[in-house]
Amino acid sequence: MKRYDHGGQVYDAAGKAEAWLDFSANINPLGLSERILQTLTENLRGIVNYPDPNAAELKRAISRRYGVPERNLILLNGAAEFFYLYLNATRPNRVVIPVPSFSEYERAARAAGCDVKLVVTNAADNFALDVESLRADLTPSDCLIIGRPNNPTGNLIAPEDILRLAEVSSVLVDESFIDFLSVESVRAFASERIAVVQSLTKIFAIPGLRLGFATVAETLARRLNLSKDVWNVNFLAQKAGAAALADEDFLRRTRAWLEVERSFFVERLKNLRGVEVFPPTANFVLLRHARATELLNGLRREGILLRSCANFAGLDETYLRSAIRSRAENLRLLDTLEKLLSRNIGAARRLPKS
Repeated sequence: MKRYDHGGQVYDAAGKAEAWLDFSANINPLGLSERILQTLTENLRGIVNYPDPNAAELKRAISRRYGVPERNLILLNGAAEFFYLYLNATRPNRVVIPVPSFSEYERAARAAGCDVKLVVTNAADNFALDVESLRADLTPSDCLIIGRPNNPTGNLIAPEDILRLAEVSSVLVDESFIDFLSVESVRAFASERIAVVQSLTKIFAIPGLRLGFATVAETLARRLNLSKDVWNVNFLAQKAGAAALADEDFLRRTRAWLEVERSFFVERLKNLRGVEVFPPTANFVLLRHARATELLNGLRREGILLRSCANFAGLDETYLRSAIRSRAENLRLLDTLEKLLSRNIGAARRLPKS
């Protein structure tokens, strides 16, 4: 199970959350909006009732916010639920996954009994995907799963490349971080060959509530909605999601924050001795250091969590992923890294060539 571990592990052996400064999970550092907090407070007593099985209020909010007809929506207990739901319902012969990428893609494929092919991308090319080579290898009975932007590399495949790949295979596009960016989603391309899933927990800082949605062809939506738990989205998640999606100001502030903070954070990382930084697009950065494990352990002693990428297919223990947080938090991480590196961590050996 180690291969499928994730960031955000802030709990001790007894299940109690500890006071970490957590850079291992890519959650919006603006935190809960006042609108979500107020909504949760006002609706807390409503948990004595079952959730609306049709989630009508939330569906309307998603449809208005993203321009997706309600008949094309699947509401989810977090985006990860969709990988299991979709693959169990469609049962492709083979699931093709460019890696490194989110481990739940592979886990869901194996849980559905599918053959899995991992297509390893190259660090020397910043993990860019060779679309034509991949397209040549796909068959109509395959399902390709691809992140946009991809976790942990940050790569952002072009919409036209998604359409090219969908000519020869079904494509499941994971846009869980798309709301952090000022780019067009591919959810408008949803069809019999293209399904698009999106998390709402990261952008609105509600991972403990679990919330997401998928945009699919109408016929597939009917099928999948019959295949899932009727109460898969709880009452408070429905209320919080509807409130959050109406808060345009929160989304604007989030993107403005990231535009400034990402540049600052990356430039400071690049100035640290022995640290290789891969170009980010979202609210996280992939980096590499020859003695990353020592850095991780040193940071833990200072109360800071980074994400080891040792269990990502296609990466090893020299890779780390860091979220981008507030300026004060980022400075604490950067200053601690600089202090650890000044103690000659990483000076003993060089990174192998990619």
